Amino acid sequence: MNIVLTERLRTAAELVRSSRKTVDVGTDHGYLPAFLVMNGVTDRVTAADIGKGPLENAEKTIKKYALEGKIDTCLSDGLMEISPDTEEIIICGMGGTLIAEILGKAEWIKHEEIHLVLQPMTHSYDVRKFLCENGFYIDTEKFCTDTGRDYVVISAYYDGKDHSRDDFYYYFGNQATGETESEKGYIKRQIFYVKSRFDGLMMSGKAEDAAVFGKVLEGIGKWSELL
Repeated sequence: MNIVLTERLRTAAELVRSSRKTVDVGTDHGYLPAFLVMNGVTDRVTAADIGKGPLENAEKTIKKYALEGKIDTCLSDGLMEISPDTEEIIICGMGGTLIAEILGKAEWIKHEEIHLVLQPMTHSYDVRKFLCENGFYIDTEKFCTDTGRDYVVISAYYDGKDHSRDDFYYYFGNQATGETESEKGYIKRQIFYVKSRFDGLMMSGKAEDAAVFGKVLEGIGKWSELL
């Protein structure tokens, strides 16, 4: 008996390093921690959530699959109650703005041995911008489609260097080629967002603010066929 993950969580699981102390922030039912243990990725996982209800659900999953002693639960606002000796940090299913806020409140994650696996539901711009401007580098991104919507999962490490980039990078990264349907869908959603912001600001007479988004749109020529 095994757990079948959603495509989003399965893609995130593929990026998790093996045999590391791991935390799943915003665990909900604890399916991802259970999957990691049951598939031999790690047997040291903390299922963390800000709500008691989700943790109770996670505890039911742990009991159902007899994973006591391999998965702990922790009531935590983001990473506030998580042990600094954690090596793998997974945050899935939240908005990118919230993910960036959670990371920004935990200075201890700025360590070269720590690996971040982040799956923003929206505003991946905010995740990339936070990482690049706070000493992290993005080593890979994977794209997936889940229940008809396309997402990116970001893998990052800390090296303390300034990796600041332009807004085009923060919106699209540099690994979306448009070759797969998931990548095409993600790119189209990002273009739609940027274009909507540009058009809205122009209609409001805020040409100076709109220029920021206009500059991003100038870089999408290679994906013009997706418009």
